Amino acid sequence: MTDDNYIHIQADGKQPPSSSSSNHVRVSGHPCVLGWDSISYTVPGKKKGKQILYNVSGRSAPGELTAIMGPSGSGKTTLLDILADRMSSGTISGKVDVNGKTRHSSSFRLLASYVSQDDALLGSFTVLETLRYSAQLSVAANVGPDERESRKHPTVLLLDEPTSGLDSASTLNVITHVLKLSRYQHCTVVCTIHQPSSVVFNLFANIVLLANGQTVFSGSPQHALSHFASLGHPVPPFTNPSEHYLELINADFEGAHDTDVFVAYYLRSDVAARIQNQLAFDRDASVDEDALTTHAADLRPSAFRQLGVIIHRNSLNNVRNPGVYGVRVVLYMGLSAMVGTMYLYSNKSLVEDDLVNLLFYVQAFLVFMSVAVLPFFTDQRAVFARERANHALSVPSYVVANFVAALPGIFVIALLSSTIVVSLAGLHAFGAFVLNLFLSLVVAESLMHVVGATAPHYIMGIANAAGIFGMFMQMEGFMVPAKTMPAYWKWANTVAFHTYSFESFVHNQFTAMNTTRSHEILARFGFEQVNVHQHMVVLGVYAVVLEVAFAAVLYKWHTGRR
Repeated sequence: MTDDNYIHIQADGKQPPSSSSSNHVRVSGHPCVLGWDSISYTVPGKKKGKQILYNVSGRSAPGELTAIMGPSGSGKTTLLDILADRMSSGTISGKVDVNGKTRHSSSFRLLASYVSQDDALLGSFTVLETLRYSAQLSVAANVGPDERESRKHPTVLLLDEPTSGLDSASTLNVITHVLKLSRYQHCTVVCTIHQPSSVVFNLFANIVLLANGQTVFSGSPQHALSHFASLGHPVPPFTNPSEHYLELINADFEGAHDTDVFVAYYLRSDVAARIQNQLAFDRDASVDEDALTTHAADLRPSAFRQLGVIIHRNSLNNVRNPGVYGVRVVLYMGLSAMVGTMYLYSNKSLVEDDLVNLLFYVQAFLVFMSVAVLPFFTDQRAVFARERANHALSVPSYVVANFVAALPGIFVIALLSSTIVVSLAGLHAFGAFVLNLFLSLVVAESLMHVVGATAPHYIMGIANAAGIFGMFMQMEGFMVPAKTMPAYWKWANTVAFHTYSFESFVHNQFTAMNTTRSHEILARFGFEQVNVHQHMVVLGVYAVVLEVAFAAVLYKWHTGRR
């Protein structure tokens, strides 16, 4: 069926049905014929589901550029997402084939690449840097440059509105470049497009016209001319064919044509029969998909390699993006200086009891400021979803790398804040103070990861985080000592990580002071026998547990599919 240089789209010496000018595609890798037969899709509803697609069929071969067109809401993106295997909800029926064999999700993602309409990029990197990181996450480091060049191109390229927001000249340049890729790299390209110019329209090898989720036409632009002419709707002279077709099938406005007539006529046409013959021929002449996926699977970098790349990328992003840590460092230093001068050790009117208020503020409010990371984490979450959907990222690698990359910035914040507060207020046990604040901020950062992964928008995440921190602040033992707390709230005192940090701050400070009043304060709060080392271990374990929960949320909810 295949050799090193050709894939033969023929069998038993017979010419197959053709939708392009070539039956014999020259290849440099492993081309794929993508076919879809009788695809229907229904989304669940309160009473009954809503059907989005109705028995849509089509085919795209290597070297061909196929456009899915239709009015807004016709199901273009839904069909493309189904072809890309990015739908995890709703009910899908029908069949998607790769080289005549049923598509397998795990292997198809190694062969295909999907470009979403929405940008999901880190703004702190240049285009070149973004592409380099993408390549490092997609291709193993031990692959040589020549082999990397010959094997890095996707076999199937799926583009969702690649020309959205572009002017006509830019649109032509983009589509022309995509067409060159499809021909020179012999990849199968399927894109959605709203209303191309006549020049762009004529670049497509196949068009799929959808109206209300139904196929109005699927075939070459040349066949479309005769098809609609036979319906009594020829393209008028000097008219863009795509505009003419979309005006015919747009049923959203008064006076529109009955699209059911177009659908019924297409299903009885020779064009529809040709598609079915092509799909049947592909199944008879199917190529072993495993041979394709083995080749692609070898390109993926190891999880350890991905870990290193993401640590480097996230660390650089944290440094370049002033909102991640730069602004927070300034804010923390300002708050620390304010509270430090408020409790200046030279102020003789302050008593030992006042230091409890200072320690509460340091623990509670400096930790609370971790909510500032949520808007920036939301951007990273979108990038993660895109990369995971393209099979370029593993969840454990991302979670560990994200955690490790955050540690230096958190340590700088803890060190600077501790230095300012301890020196101005004359506190004891500087090393223990830094460690305690550092671990508290690490736990808070991990909690923000979980909150950010579960909240649909960062505003909602900030509200949720504020509620959690507010409860923890109330339950940490400052407002009401744990020993006098109602029994039905003691569980919250145990759950709140603030408890372990605040108890350690108070115990270290007043034990070191070693005065009668300091011991009375410890007794009042019940902090005489606090095991600080154990509390630090609890904070460390707390952070790990939160990161595991973060990984579980990403694995379950952020697949890049919808």
